[in-house]
Amino acid sequence: MMRQILTQRFYLVPLLALAVLAHVGLMLDLPLIWRAGAALIITGLTPGMLLVEWLLGDDAERQPELWERVLYGVGAGYALMVVVLLLLSYWPGPLHRWQTLVAFDLLNASLAFLIWRQGRTLPQSAPGVPGVTQTRDVDRRWLVAGLLSLALVAGFFRFPNLSYSEFQGDEARAVLIAAQNIQGYTEALLTHKKGPAEILVPTAIYSLTDRLNEASARLPFAIANFAALFAIFLLGWRLFGPVGGWTAAILLALDGYLIGFSRIVQYQSLVFFMVVLTVLVLHRLVRHPAGLGRYLTLAALFLATGLLAHYEAALAALPGLYLLYTLWRQGQPLPRLVRSLGVPVLVGGTVLAIFYVPFVLNPSFRITYAYITVNRIGTSFPYNNLVDFFERSTLYSSTYYFVLMAGLATLGLAHLYRRNWPDWRGWLATALLVGGVTLTFWVPNWLTVAGQDHTWLFFAAVLAAAWFLPRFPMEERLVWLWFGAPMVLMLFFTLTPNTHVYGFVIPWGLVAGMVLARAWAWLRNRLTIPAARRVAVPTMALAIALFGNYEYWYFVHTGVEVLRTWRENRPWGYWFSYDMPTRMSIFGFPLRNGWKVVGSLYAEGVLDAPFDLNGKEPVADWYTRGQGRCPRDHVYYIFTQSVEPADKGYLTVIRQQVEEQGYQKYGVVMVNGEERLTIYKMADEPITPQVFQVDDFETRFDENLSGPHFELSGPVAEPAIQHPLDYRFGDAIRLQGYRLNSTQATPDGALSLTLYWQATQPVETKYSVFTQIIDMGDFHKVGQRDGEPGCNEFPTTFWRPGDTIADRYFIPVYADARPGTYTLLIGMYDGDTGERLPIFDGEGQPIGDALGLTEIQVLPAP
Repeated sequence: MMRQILTQRFYLVPLLALAVLAHVGLMLDLPLIWRAGAALIITGLTPGMLLVEWLLGDDAERQPELWERVLYGVGAGYALMVVVLLLLSYWPGPLHRWQTLVAFDLLNASLAFLIWRQGRTLPQSAPGVPGVTQTRDVDRRWLVAGLLSLALVAGFFRFPNLSYSEFQGDEARAVLIAAQNIQGYTEALLTHKKGPAEILVPTAIYSLTDRLNEASARLPFAIANFAALFAIFLLGWRLFGPVGGWTAAILLALDGYLIGFSRIVQYQSLVFFMVVLTVLVLHRLVRHPAGLGRYLTLAALFLATGLLAHYEAALAALPGLYLLYTLWRQGQPLPRLVRSLGVPVLVGGTVLAIFYVPFVLNPSFRITYAYITVNRIGTSFPYNNLVDFFERSTLYSSTYYFVLMAGLATLGLAHLYRRNWPDWRGWLATALLVGGVTLTFWVPNWLTVAGQDHTWLFFAAVLAAAWFLPRFPMEERLVWLWFGAPMVLMLFFTLTPNTHVYGFVIPWGLVAGMVLARAWAWLRNRLTIPAARRVAVPTMALAIALFGNYEYWYFVHTGVEVLRTWRENRPWGYWFSYDMPTRMSIFGFPLRNGWKVVGSLYAEGVLDAPFDLNGKEPVADWYTRGQGRCPRDHVYYIFTQSVEPADKGYLTVIRQQVEEQGYQKYGVVMVNGEERLTIYKMADEPITPQVFQVDDFETRFDENLSGPHFELSGPVAEPAIQHPLDYRFGDAIRLQGYRLNSTQATPDGALSLTLYWQATQPVETKYSVFTQIIDMGDFHKVGQRDGEPGCNEFPTTFWRPGDTIADRYFIPVYADARPGTYTLLIGMYDGDTGERLPIFDGEGQPIGDALGLTEIQVLPAP
């Protein structure tokens, strides 16, 4: 029977063979990007395809054609990857490679067994489903040409040079939490202000390869973004025909937001893919409601996975509910529809509850809630984000692209008005629409009454017509609802939408595809088909060249970082309305400062003291493996070029301030032949700067320093305690031990001390720590450093009971320190009153208010 099943489902044979090869690939010494691909096959593609086959594969009437099954399988693979890794993250202790392999191998074996147990096979070619698999009824050559052209355009902007850019702020935060997750610190997931998917997806690769670089971490997000475009192609095809699907997918393939998001470790590409798959599945049911419960379960799984990526995936509920409403209006009995929703709601709800129940119950959720409601959504509606939206969008996609998309949407609305009101009312509505859109370009807040901006009313009114006018089909109403409602919500009822506007850019592409499909039909009816092609093909080629050239220079080309040097190197011929683009919340653009050099120098001991920086802290923590960043105690200063475009004067002022404080240039890092990162060191005498080429360090860093087991300041799951202790400070704090780099020092030298604390109950007072190198005979001190734990970043009032806190101190030894034997003394005191905490030994006996850790030998000055 298994042979018969595999014969009919021929694609399962290469899939299973590929999974076996992926296991072999993980064991071989292959480039990391290939091993990452093998990890994705094991944890994503194989279980996803098997799940779809089990869920949909026992009835020919329900079975979608192969390329649709592949899309569902890839989407289901991401869903299972996230869910399984989330469950493994909750397992106590570190996440080991064998645990990930065993979990997914068991899952794959179980799904294969369930497919075998179904005991039913499909015919070699499942019959077409009327009204659904429209691709069966069209010229296959056109389909192949469309798929290949989309693959070339989309792939060109999403996969080349994925490794060039260093991790940027939010990316670095995601991979840092992935490392903490592998170490066993699950709390890191629950204190993240977003869903866990952007952390769990790279965790799948990280846990199986034990290494992570920029390309391997970004690969699954690029694949999700790439696959989502094919889902758009299929959805647009079913909504508006092949031209509508292809043009929608091509336009979105050239959209700068989606290109940028495909090149970073962030949630947006997952939301894009899952939202489109959800709508695709539900629309399929509207056209052919076979296998209702199973397809609804698949849609629920996709939607829940999108929500595990980010809350904004909830916007899929708008088209989703409308499609369910349409399903009911088309004659689906309400009791049957409600019964069919039982299992999907249970599946989706369970997937969400696995994370969001502990997330909401976590004490840090109040911070997340305040951040979302106050910083993001705001409380003083309405707003007007049209200017920011225009400037941000024209930066990502060029002014010409934005004007085209806005023009197509306006043309689509005008055509809708004329169809519903073929008389003077249609012309009046069109004139008001065009006049209002044109006026908005010139005066974005033109509808201001009594000092309050009400421009949102214009957009809500013109779009509401697209939701409620009677004379147009369900497919058009669907995309206008999907596009219009989120647009009004984001631009006028969200305080800081920033790049979150991509949520309505996705259906905007379908709106544009709908209009272009209609334009093609108009052209074809007035010319012969060959003549119409002679007009349409060059026009689309010119548009791809115009928009693609812009995106190439901003995202793919790395010889010159165009965004960072915007004034000097922005592409010629593209008009902008501003002198400098926004510096806030722009992601995905190439940037390399040379942080791997800094990380390597710390690992080699060339850099041996804390540093401060002018860049993003998570970036420094990732590339220095958590070592050295401490503004309180720093000896070095790392000066980097900004990620965003900035006036040179701004960076010059920072550099001058650093040099005026007594820092000397210690070394420079060269990238693409120019100085990109500068290492300063506090010194009285001039230093001859060293020159470091970033290419000399990158391979070494990726191979030797990119593992998941390193220690950050703050909560740690794998404390590197060198000397275990058991002392209680006051009623609620334990000292578990310490780590010390040396018991010998010289005048003008320093010691690096890490203390490991644990709170046994909530701490209500902010305590500071003192560390002293002192002669207990005459109380002569030769070194001291006080401060709040974690370099002042982890006050005791933030400690969670049970967490181990790594607390680092860089203790300078005075230049005039006399040689001799000293005691390394520590203690805690109230930062407000100065009162010291009493200390108790393991037996509960008081030992005073200061603890001698060890003896320090101060040697004569060399």
